[in-house]
Amino acid sequence: MSSVASAPHETRGDLLYDEYGSSPYWAVRQLYNHIDGGVSKVEVEVPRLEDDGTETWEVSMGFHQSGLSPREADTVNSLLEYDINAYGEGERKLPVCVQPRLAWSDENRPDSVPATLGPATNVKLQNVVNLELDEIPHVFKWVMRRVCEKVGFDWSRKYFAEEPHEFSTITQHERYLRIDRDQAKKLVRRDGVFMRLFMLSADIEGSHVVYDSNNEDVVGYNHQLRLDRSAIADLFPNSQHRPRGLQLKHYHPQYVRESSNDDPLYHPKLGALYKKNLNRDQAVAWDDRHDLVGDLEEKLLNVLSWADIPTRPGMWFVSDDHFSAVASDRTIALWDDPTPQIEASQESVIMRTLSRLTDADHDVLEHLALTDGGTRVGELEDGTGWSSTTIYRVLQRLSGLLENDGGVVKWVSSKIAQEVRELVSIADDVVDSVAGRIENVLNVDPRDLERSGRALQNWLNRYGAEVVAGMDDRNDRVRIRIRTVLTRSKNSTATGEYLPDVLEEGYSAWCDAGLDSRRFLNAIVTYDRAYGPVQNTVAQKHL
Repeated sequence: MSSVASAPHETRGDLLYDEYGSSPYWAVRQLYNHIDGGVSKVEVEVPRLEDDGTETWEVSMGFHQSGLSPREADTVNSLLEYDINAYGEGERKLPVCVQPRLAWSDENRPDSVPATLGPATNVKLQNVVNLELDEIPHVFKWVMRRVCEKVGFDWSRKYFAEEPHEFSTITQHERYLRIDRDQAKKLVRRDGVFMRLFMLSADIEGSHVVYDSNNEDVVGYNHQLRLDRSAIADLFPNSQHRPRGLQLKHYHPQYVRESSNDDPLYHPKLGALYKKNLNRDQAVAWDDRHDLVGDLEEKLLNVLSWADIPTRPGMWFVSDDHFSAVASDRTIALWDDPTPQIEASQESVIMRTLSRLTDADHDVLEHLALTDGGTRVGELEDGTGWSSTTIYRVLQRLSGLLENDGGVVKWVSSKIAQEVRELVSIADDVVDSVAGRIENVLNVDPRDLERSGRALQNWLNRYGAEVVAGMDDRNDRVRIRIRTVLTRSKNSTATGEYLPDVLEEGYSAWCDAGLDSRRFLNAIVTYDRAYGPVQNTVAQKHL
């Protein structure tokens, strides 16, 4: 089944053109002399790259001093850089800066210019918005041609028409999906996939991981999970792409919409942003741009999958001016969520340890549970009343939870720290209950797990369904929200999946998972129709 295609958001980088040396740069300088230093809001028609017709772009031009020195052979006293800002339809932006690359001698050559690069012209991508990578050189080439036609300047059509030089790079690129607000909550809630990934990667040796959550105007207003290469390699070990540091983003516009009213901006974006500074200052070669796009799309879709949000096109996505919930032409591999098994493994360590605590063990853990770790042994002596000898014995017994780093006691992982804080002071019967739950996760027969757990989850994923009530309290009536267009008609021309077939499949999966069949039969099911408002029904009416 095809996955949804992502859309581009922001891009930065450098496109080098060397086929005609620095001639394009000097030609731009002559153009600026012709237009007396700049123009403002010139409208031009640019052919679309893949579709028929043209797109209207509004172009303004200015300049600034370069800061680079001309060569002795040049006939100018200073070098300028030329700012060209083009604005297309629907917030599409192409701001670039044309810069000289003059094959300077070593003492004058800027550090950013490779020594092996001869004379060339650089087009710096300032912050291009909502253009596919392949569109960028195409649009720039035609903007230059059309502006020159408009102002009556003789421009060579060969300039900026060749493929960018192999030294061309991408320093930033973001892909995004716009997700139904109710579905997107699964990404940023307390037990959401962002937090789970952060907790499981925060302790990877040599990694740099940051989770920044901003809920000022709405929960999920701007959440950013920054993962460097080491963390990506650990979380995505089966990826067909080289590990690249990136930033996962869940964010709303600056002014959050309070009601939908058919405004797509009511719903947040999920973005995957590649940044050079998350990759040890190494940029992506322009020639690898398609691999980068596939890489970011792979990360987006796997994160969606791990949040139990369907990855195929459907009503859980919201189209806007630039993102359409259509199928991708890329084949994206989806893997099992890495967090449950790792969490279960760490929880098993916790429960085995807590089941045999001594009084000293309990006191040390209780004291550390009030801190973020990094507590010296002497502080533990004062805080618990136990001697240093006893505390060192405690650390030896609790090596699965704590580590001693030169007399400073730390948690082995942030996941373990959180779990111990929740469990260290609860009653033994609750500990036994949690231990039993973990034992079920770790020791269940894999065939049973495949049959019971996955059957129900696959049904939920397939139809964008969610059990929104009744799972935590048997006294509550089960409510199931299905975000797929369904129909009660068996007519082949009807729009949507046949409701009784969908519910019968769900009923079988529910029973296979060992859940009470009567609760599914009595469940209130809410589903989408092709036309009109959502519909409520009781499951057993259709089974």
